[in-house]
Amino acid sequence: MGLPMTHTSLKVFLVAGLIAVLTGSAGFAGDWTGNYMTEDTKGNAFRIVLSGDGKAAGEKDGHVLSGTWTNEGDAAVIKWDSGWTTKLSKDGDRYQKSAYRAGASTQDDPTHTTGAEKIE
Repeated sequence: MGLPMTHTSLKVFLVAGLIAVLTGSAGFAGDWTGNYMTEDTKGNAFRIVLSGDGKAAGEKDGHVLSGTWTNEGDAAVIKWDSGWTTKLSKDGDRYQKSAYRAGASTQDDPTHTTGAEKIE
């Protein structure tokens, strides 16, 4: 059985928890949240939506995708539920989308690379 929590230790615990929540969600916010138009590996229109809570959604050729994304340095890396990975990167005012087959790493050569446009 643990020791009872004092008023001061409760405050410290709550503040530490709040800091952890705010810092953890900060990695999702920023320039990457929004809607992007690009192409899939077959050249079909591919819409990607990155939410501020780290969730990703996509729609291409009638298929709906879901996954999560993280801010990794100068890129947003999306892990789709299908196992594929998409990396959005920015060079100046231009965006690029790179796709990686299931099991591949973003350190590997991409399966497909094309431009992307942030539309919202």
